[in-house]
Amino acid sequence: MALRLAYQSNGNSGGRRYPDGPSLMRKKTLRLTARLFKVGTRVLIDHTPATVIAYNISEFGRWVATSHPVMAKLESGEIVYCRLNDLAFAP
Repeated sequence: MALRLAYQSNGNSGGRRYPDGPSLMRKKTLRLTARLFKVGTRVLIDHTPATVIAYNISEFGRWVATSHPVMAKLESGEIVYCRLNDLAFAP
């Protein structure tokens, strides 16, 4: 009981908060993505030419960063969120 109360009061004190599992996974995914696909890199998304324009850092919603970490612009002008498995380097 005392340990639980101490943990609760420490967590609410506004001090340093330790990241949870999803936050750590998102950071790891974004580091890997930034290493592989730099902004401006030409890629293929399911055999369609595109350019990486940004990284998806969303924590909630339909396209979260851990599943779709790359934002790319197709040659048609459409902007899409991509999984790493969908991307290939353009020749």
